[in-house]
Amino acid sequence: MSINFAGLTLNNPYLAASGCFGYGGELENIFQNQKWGGCVSKTITVEKRDGNPPPRIFETEGGIINRIGLQNCGLTNFLSKELPRIKNLPYPVIVSIFGNTIDEWKTLLTTLEENNVPAVELNLSCPNLKGEVVVRNIDLCTNIVRELKKISGIPVIAKINAIYSPVELSCGLKEAGIDGIVCSNTFPAGVYHNGKFYEGGLSGPAIKPVVLKTIFKIKENVDIDLAACGGIWNSSDIEDYRSAGARAFVLGSVLLTNPDTISDFTTAF
Repeated sequence: MSINFAGLTLNNPYLAASGCFGYGGELENIFQNQKWGGCVSKTITVEKRDGNPPPRIFETEGGIINRIGLQNCGLTNFLSKELPRIKNLPYPVIVSIFGNTIDEWKTLLTTLEENNVPAVELNLSCPNLKGEVVVRNIDLCTNIVRELKKISGIPVIAKINAIYSPVELSCGLKEAGIDGIVCSNTFPAGVYHNGKFYEGGLSGPAIKPVVLKTIFKIKENVDIDLAACGGIWNSSDIEDYRSAGARAFVLGSVLLTNPDTISDFTTAF
């Protein structure tokens, strides 16, 4: 079931969500025969980030709350240590990126393109950062995409959130030249643990109804390649998202419950 998504040819429509298998190489080391369409790396920033101190992951009703905080090794270390591990994998690894400034976004994109990365995913919607979530500022998001598309020769995909004006944002991203959209990132959430309150991002089945409606509404208004990400647990979820207009399907929280779940999906379809 080969498909074209956002200018990328994928062996099937199933992608592993950003960070679920680290930088991407970890997936092949553990599951030699898994048949993914592609994998999205954890988010890379120009400088190394330590992320949030533990605890970072909490199980909750209908999902998982995480507060990783974009921990990553930084661009230089990614190029020298991680990129060689993923270049020869049997599926494309889309590299997720985040910049604090337009210049940082450009540095990440141009450097990765020079090193033959097949595509990038712009993390516009991480809820685990101090300050305003980028995706809430539509003008900023469209400007980032517009500036990157001026210099990009590879597909540029945006990861947005279903709760921040997604239709209006998607229209703006399409006009700015985005190649594809992944919806949705985790939802801002909170949890008490050992008497202390933690903020993080909620994923899993609890968010699916909201994401499903958003995918439907975006597709109703924007002609763009869409990948659904939110509470995909079984083939019924895939069919729901397919009917709503999604072209690709991003698996996330389910992998923490059943890391080999891709085998069920590729067998079913």
